[in-house]
Amino acid sequence: MQPTVSVIIPTYNRANYLKKSLQSAISQTVRDIEIIIINNYSTDNTLEVISSFNDQRIKIINFKNGGVIAKSRNQGMIQSTGRYIAFLDDDDLWCPDKLELQIDYLESHPEFGAVYSNAIIIDEKDNRKGFLINRGQAKEGQVFQYLLGGNFITILTVLMRRELLESVGLFNEEPSLIAVEDYEYWMRTSFKFGFGYIGKPLALYRIHSTSVSKRNSVALLRQKVLRMMLDNSSVAEKYRDKIVSNIERLNFSASVYHWSVSDRVNAKRCARKYISFNLKEIHFLNVLFGVLLYIIINFNFDTFRSFVNVYENKIAKII
Repeated sequence: MQPTVSVIIPTYNRANYLKKSLQSAISQTVRDIEIIIINNYSTDNTLEVISSFNDQRIKIINFKNGGVIAKSRNQGMIQSTGRYIAFLDDDDLWCPDKLELQIDYLESHPEFGAVYSNAIIIDEKDNRKGFLINRGQAKEGQVFQYLLGGNFITILTVLMRRELLESVGLFNEEPSLIAVEDYEYWMRTSFKFGFGYIGKPLALYRIHSTSVSKRNSVALLRQKVLRMMLDNSSVAEKYRDKIVSNIERLNFSASVYHWSVSDRVNAKRCARKYISFNLKEIHFLNVLFGVLLYIIINFNFDTFRSFVNVYENKIAKII
């Protein structure tokens, strides 16, 4: 009999967190689920933790992903049989009614292929730090054009119809997309399907020292994803100008990143590209920011480095 939801949990050596994550999946008010754990041959007591639940809905697949979590998620999707598919990382948590509320939402909104929600940020000790999505950031419906400006769909909050897998396929397993493979997938998916949104936090997103972080090079990663969209003829035909514009705008943050890792050559190159683009667009304030950044980098004014790093996000909102 086909389960209602397939829950996919990739894991590697996080037994201490996995126990709570798995408990949050097992405790869902929707009982008709299968839980597929893709174990990257953990060397801690992960298998003991899983066995302690003694739940027949749990399936364990030992699979080497070579450090690419997209491979584990894809393996889970291939093995899944549910009408809906959901993703839970081994350090995150779900609220008990997460799946129930999202299933009800999708059944009452047949025009959407997936639904996501807000989440609460927690630390290593489960202390709450705020909401993952700021007011006004989330979008619903045809969200592709909004995703061009950055990812606001967090994978642990998504519930998607099986039709998405059949139409869009699997996650991209290219190693250079680590930490943004979900962003690239939502871009591909949102070009074909609408997304719904539930403002109530239905999950808890954990930040800790071993998290896969993309903060430092987020601009470069976003540029790569956007360039991949240009390679899709259907997407490029409709959104080329917007995609190119977003790639060029990211050169400011890309320049700051290169500078932060002492790569002045690429830092200056990105700054020049940013200045050139904004001259063509007649955005003189942005040109001024770009020129100032180039001067600071060119003359190696390290005293300004921490200032630019701290205020990069605020500046990016202005420019």
